[in-house]
Amino acid sequence: MKETSRQPRRGLQFSKPAASAHFVTDPSSGLQVKHGALPFVSTHGRAKRRGRILCYKIDMVSVSTVILAIGMQLTAYFLSWPWFATLPIMLAVRELHLVEHNHAHLPIFRQAMLNEILGWLCFISNGVPLECYELHHVQNHHRYTQQFNDNARDWSSTFGFTGTHYPDKPIGRTYYCASYALLAWLHCWIEVLRRPGSPVFRRFMRSYFLCIGISAALLIIDPWNYFLFFAIPWAMVYIGIGSNNYDHHQNCKLTTPYNSANVDLRFPYRLFGFNIGYHVEHHMKPTLHWSLLPEYHDLIKKDIPPDNYVIKPPA
Repeated sequence: MKETSRQPRRGLQFSKPAASAHFVTDPSSGLQVKHGALPFVSTHGRAKRRGRILCYKIDMVSVSTVILAIGMQLTAYFLSWPWFATLPIMLAVRELHLVEHNHAHLPIFRQAMLNEILGWLCFISNGVPLECYELHHVQNHHRYTQQFNDNARDWSSTFGFTGTHYPDKPIGRTYYCASYALLAWLHCWIEVLRRPGSPVFRRFMRSYFLCIGISAALLIIDPWNYFLFFAIPWAMVYIGIGSNNYDHHQNCKLTTPYNSANVDLRFPYRLFGFNIGYHVEHHMKPTLHWSLLPEYHDLIKKDIPPDNYVIKPPA
């Protein structure tokens, strides 16, 4: 998938660090980080992590999660499972969505076609095209986190709405969550339509017509089961993306890379969240594989302010 960048091309516009600190540029993200934390080299050994089909062998868990989630949806749809089967399906689709997030940052497979197919499965399951994730989240949000001015616009920013004021008056959570998916879709359509004939234009159109076509067929065949097992999970994901992004950056000062996001090390966010709670680390090295984020956290945790932890770390 050569046509889209897998990492931001330019760093976030943080305020100037203190003169006493020695900062260097992280080549994987473009952010300035204190010398000593980089370069990051895992101690686990590449041979144990790499696979011949999967870039990282541990992503067998990720692929299994996607297959399980959409498999449950299709089974429930065709076998007319009872309505309450929607509950475990929503949990499975939530996990699938986290896999898609990681896949947008770092492709899971070595083969481009397998990466495309995995993106299509995610799109049908949770309503989010992989290309939109790449444009809106990877290339925009990670590049311009919480900025919204004439020179830099993060379409995910809580300060990009009329009546907001940085840093003490973001948009309210309810309105943000309700409008997030619509704004993300509009942003992605604008970006795609401005690039007619480009590789990302062709990829997006192929994904859109294929996956929306399949979804429309399922809707026509059995509207009620489609509503239960696909439409409700889509809505849950659309609202959940906004809510999660709000939490990840709420009350962050954004003066250095270390206070640009919130860190949530509670057990569910580590075991079931593909380490998404290591969000400072993720923003500093967005192409670092999710399984290596805890190791990277150990290198930089002393520089993360206590206020950026959801649960304050021990003194």
